[in-house]
Amino acid sequence: MTDRGDGGDRDDPLDDIDFEEFQLNDPESYDAPLDYEEVYEQAPATLISCPSCGTAQSATNRHCEQCGARLGSGSVPVAPRPLATASAGTRALTIILAVLSGVVLIALLYTGLRSDDGPGANGASATSQPSESTPTTGPSGPVSRIPPIDIVCSTQLNATNLACDNLVDGTTEYWNDLSLRGDSAVITVTFARPVQLEQVQFVNIENDANFRRNYRIRGVQIIADDLPGLPFLDEIPNDNDRPHSVTTLTLGTTQLIIRITSTWPSEAINGRAFDELALDEIEFWGREAEHSTPEADNTGG
Repeated sequence: MTDRGDGGDRDDPLDDIDFEEFQLNDPESYDAPLDYEEVYEQAPATLISCPSCGTAQSATNRHCEQCGARLGSGSVPVAPRPLATASAGTRALTIILAVLSGVVLIALLYTGLRSDDGPGANGASATSQPSESTPTTGPSGPVSRIPPIDIVCSTQLNATNLACDNLVDGTTEYWNDLSLRGDSAVITVTFARPVQLEQVQFVNIENDANFRRNYRIRGVQIIADDLPGLPFLDEIPNDNDRPHSVTTLTLGTTQLIIRITSTWPSEAINGRAFDELALDEIEFWGREAEHSTPEADNTGG
């Protein structure tokens, strides 16, 4: 019974329980902490080599610390190194080279085709003079020399040995103008039938002294009556070693007008120089026009 001090008595249930005294006492000794670094150093080192790159490393690794290959298995094939991607400059250079190759090939093909177009097709001086005995071949068949039925010059020095007719007579006799140095000289040529001209050849005087003492044709303009709005222009070289060909691709020409637009000046040789324009021959090469036939010429008669 316990006296509560308030005049009443009450039983305390804890009075019947025996408690063991509890005390917190420090242990007599502590275990020393483990030195993990020392333990690691004393542990036997177990290393393996990577089967791919050969790097030595711990056997506990699952993948190589160097190349990432799986350890404990066979060599892992390494993918080939990718080719370097072509730069923009390299691609541009490749395209330019391809274009240049194509242009060269086209030029070679064009030159080969033009070489079959007959003499003087490119307007340059002919390397060999065509003749009637050995006619050349053009796009529409054989090309031959076509003699005109008439030739008239704007002036001539005299009608004896320096006449305009000397230009188409096939001899070494040549033509001189009337001491005008070729100024505004005009030569008019007429054919019997319409002709398809390929070229007109100018032959300078063969004698070197006479060639240089006279004025020589330099600039020339040729107008065909079937192509009046398309004059053929060229320059005659200042030499007399070969004829010079002027390309004149006409369709059905009956008359040509040859205008002298400029000249090479005369030169004094042994103190002598002349004021005349001189020329030996003019030759016309081509074929008769296809629509020009003997039957057509006789119709209406």
